[in-house]
Amino acid sequence: MSYNARLYDFLTSRFYDKQMDLELVHEGRRRVVSAVNIDSGTRVLEVGCGTGLNQPMLIKALGKTGQIVAIDASIEMLRKARLRAEEHGYADRVKFIHGDARQLDSLLKDAGEDEKFDTLFLTLILTVVPNWRRVFELAYAHLKIGGRCGIMDSYWTKSSLTHWLVRTLYAADSKRPTFMPLQGIAADYQIELLPPKNSFFFVASGTKR
Repeated sequence: MSYNARLYDFLTSRFYDKQMDLELVHEGRRRVVSAVNIDSGTRVLEVGCGTGLNQPMLIKALGKTGQIVAIDASIEMLRKARLRAEEHGYADRVKFIHGDARQLDSLLKDAGEDEKFDTLFLTLILTVVPNWRRVFELAYAHLKIGGRCGIMDSYWTKSSLTHWLVRTLYAADSKRPTFMPLQGIAADYQIELLPPKNSFFFVASGTKR
């Protein structure tokens, strides 16, 4: 287990939902779900699902037959995501997988998920995981040609007290330009900054060529 997973298990998971209950964060999640134009009945891969805050919106977009495969390295964050799914009545639509995203190929294979996905979500994860560029490459490889990828994450270049707090509480390096790999390879690439001036977050999306 990595240091980041331990941090989320024993500390961050305790206050995550409360601290993420901000309109700016909710808006980012809404925009990234909207940006990928999910079709009813498709399959979604969510790498770094956390406590499942995206999933009610994803399930609504997927209709009655779509499925989510959700992966996270923190057992405690996954436990909260499962509880959320049970409370909202979509637990049968989500397959939860515990594991390190750097081992994504073997995690999906062991779970019997051999087919590629229609949609890929990476929300507030690439600033946290070690070797984030490799994690993106692994995840993107499991997206179908013509499939849509959405990334929502924090990003700012100047050090500040806020940056220090984010690194301390969430093990997140917001100086990482985690939108750049998608920008370099996707068709129809788009990026939005939230807020537009003095932004803290971005939403990026694109189609796999």
